[in-house]
Amino acid sequence: MEIRLSDFQGKEITTFTGERLGRIRDLILESTTGELQMLLIDSDGFAPDGHELDDEGLLNISFDAVRSVKDMVMVQL
Repeated sequence: MEIRLSDFQGKEITTFTGERLGRIRDLILESTTGELQMLLIDSDGFAPDGHELDDEGLLNISFDAVRSVKDMVMVQL
Protein backbone atom coordinates (compact mmCIF):
# COMPACT_ATOMS: atom_id res chain seq x y z
CA MET A 1 0.00 0.00 0.00
CA GLU A 2 1.35 3.41 -0.96
CA ILE A 3 1.02 6.19 1.61
CA ARG A 4 2.05 9.79 0.93
CA LEU A 5 3.07 12.43 3.43
CA SER A 6 0.10 14.50 2.28
CA ASP A 7 -2.16 11.63 3.42
CA PHE A 8 -1.21 12.51 7.00
CA GLN A 9 -0.84 16.29 7.09
CA GLY A 10 -3.41 17.81 9.44
CA LYS A 11 -5.51 14.63 9.58
CA GLU A 12 -7.56 13.89 12.63
CA ILE A 13 -6.59 10.80 14.63
CA THR A 14 -9.28 8.57 16.14
CA THR A 15 -9.35 5.17 17.80
CA PHE A 16 -11.57 2.28 16.73
CA THR A 17 -13.90 3.20 19.60
CA GLY A 18 -14.35 6.71 18.17
CA GLU A 19 -12.16 8.51 20.70
CA ARG A 20 -10.68 11.61 19.06
CA LEU A 21 -7.00 12.03 19.88
CA GLY A 22 -6.21 15.23 17.94
CA ARG A 23 -4.56 16.20 14.66
CA ILE A 24 -1.19 15.19 13.23
CA ARG A 25 1.37 17.93 13.70
CA ASP A 26 4.50 16.08 12.58
CA LEU A 27 6.03 12.69 11.74
CA ILE A 28 9.25 10.95 12.76
CA LEU A 29 11.11 8.94 10.12
CA GLU A 30 14.03 6.56 10.66
CA SER A 31 16.94 8.41 9.06
CA THR A 32 18.67 5.48 7.37
CA THR A 33 15.65 3.57 6.04
CA GLY A 34 13.06 6.33 5.74
CA GLU A 35 10.61 4.13 7.63
CA LEU A 36 7.78 6.03 9.31
CA GLN A 37 8.09 5.49 13.06
CA MET A 38 5.88 7.94 14.95
CA LEU A 39 2.96 10.29 14.50
CA LEU A 40 3.18 13.42 16.64
CA ILE A 41 -0.34 14.47 17.60
CA ASP A 42 -1.53 17.88 18.77
CA SER A 43 -3.97 16.53 21.33
CA ASP A 44 -4.79 19.72 23.27
CA GLY A 45 -3.11 18.30 26.37
CA PHE A 46 -5.02 14.99 26.36
CA ALA A 47 -3.20 11.66 26.67
CA PRO A 48 -5.16 8.39 26.70
CA ASP A 49 -4.48 5.81 29.41
CA GLY A 50 -1.01 4.31 29.07
CA HIS A 51 0.36 7.25 27.05
CA GLU A 52 2.10 10.50 27.97
CA LEU A 53 2.73 13.80 26.24
CA ASP A 54 6.30 14.64 25.20
CA ASP A 55 8.22 17.79 26.22
CA GLU A 56 6.41 19.79 23.52
CA GLY A 57 2.99 18.64 24.72
CA LEU A 58 2.49 16.28 21.78
CA LEU A 59 1.11 12.77 21.93
CA ASN A 60 3.47 10.27 20.25
CA ILE A 61 1.76 7.31 18.58
CA SER A 62 3.75 4.53 16.95
CA PHE A 63 3.06 4.09 13.25
CA ASP A 64 2.50 0.39 14.02
CA ALA A 65 -0.79 1.45 15.66
CA VAL A 66 -2.18 2.88 12.37
CA ARG A 67 -4.95 0.71 10.96
CA SER A 68 -6.59 2.97 8.36
CA VAL A 69 -5.77 6.18 6.48
CA LYS A 70 -8.76 7.80 4.81
CA ASP A 71 -10.60 11.00 5.76
CA MET A 72 -9.07 10.48 9.19
CA VAL A 73 -6.36 8.21 10.53
CA MET A 74 -7.61 5.37 12.69
CA VAL A 75 -5.32 3.81 15.28
CA GLN A 76 -5.54 0.89 17.66
CA LEU A 77 -4.05 1.72 21.06
